[in-house]
Amino acid sequence: MRLPGFLTRNLRLKALASGVALVTWVGVVYASNPPESRTVAVHVPQDPASLPAKYLLASTIPDIQVRISGTRDHVTAFDPNSLRVTVDYRVISKTGVQQVPLHVVNNDSTVSLDQVPATVSADVDVRDSVNVPVTVVMDATPPTGYVATVQPVVPNAVAVVGPQRELTGLRAEVHVNLANQKTNLEGEYRAVIFDRFGRKANGLEVPNPTVTITITVSSVTTSRSSAVVPKVSGTLPVGRYLSAISSVPLTVVLDGPQDLLNGLDSISTVAIPLNGLTTGDHVIAVKLSTPAGVTASPDTVSVTLTVTALPTPSPSPTPAPSATPQPTPTPTPAASPTP
Repeated sequence: MRLPGFLTRNLRLKALASGVALVTWVGVVYASNPPESRTVAVHVPQDPASLPAKYLLASTIPDIQVRISGTRDHVTAFDPNSLRVTVDYRVISKTGVQQVPLHVVNNDSTVSLDQVPATVSADVDVRDSVNVPVTVVMDATPPTGYVATVQPVVPNAVAVVGPQRELTGLRAEVHVNLANQKTNLEGEYRAVIFDRFGRKANGLEVPNPTVTITITVSSVTTSRSSAVVPKVSGTLPVGRYLSAISSVPLTVVLDGPQDLLNGLDSISTVAIPLNGLTTGDHVIAVKLSTPAGVTASPDTVSVTLTVTALPTPSPSPTPAPSATPQPTPTPTPAASPTP
């Protein structure tokens, strides 16, 4: 078929004009939304169930870096979740660091992928388990005068599952603070696993980490010597006073919890009534007043009270009256001789 003349005329000129128009259009479009690219981090699936039965990952596989390209708007709006990443863990048949096939599928047609890794490095080990004995660690001991005794832990060990190479030198600890504990402690606590370097072990499985611990907290019994202080009550009859008081022995030995004995530099007797005591010495056997939980040896002392009468003042003698001074006579002048 023959084309009309107006179509075939100046064909080269028309083609050139069309090319210029296309370039101009592309320039206008890309000036407002130019091409761009960026690198995104993509998570690598690491489900333990994906690995052969006896193997596991000894360490976490880091995210892979994928470069995407497209227009600025599309690159900005790109969601990394639109990438589907799969790892062919079925090829694993040995332990150690190895390259495992990796597949990345792009579900966003507005961008393209560049520099997509074909494999990923995986550190593989054999899955194993050990029983680790549980130790109770006291971060702070009971107050002064008390002692703690740790009873057997139930159960006495916990199972730890993980890479075989990381299961040596493990410690399972339960930490307690007894700084203010004066009574027994019992309860369920979670055991914490530490590696052979003393660091908290992360990434290991502890199916049943809870254990029951019992700690008996009891007071420390000790003894000390304390001075005896006789105690009196009431008042003496009028005209008498307590001139001396003493005890035999002067000191006794106290036995009891250390925290109670720390403040007992002296120990008093039960109150001795003074009412009705006559003058003279009174020897009385009296019990010591000890706090609950404290015993004294001996528990009875002999107290001597000396009651003295107040002295009666003697009357003062009446002073003799002083003599009344007599007036001195005035001398009479002598008479003059008669001439």
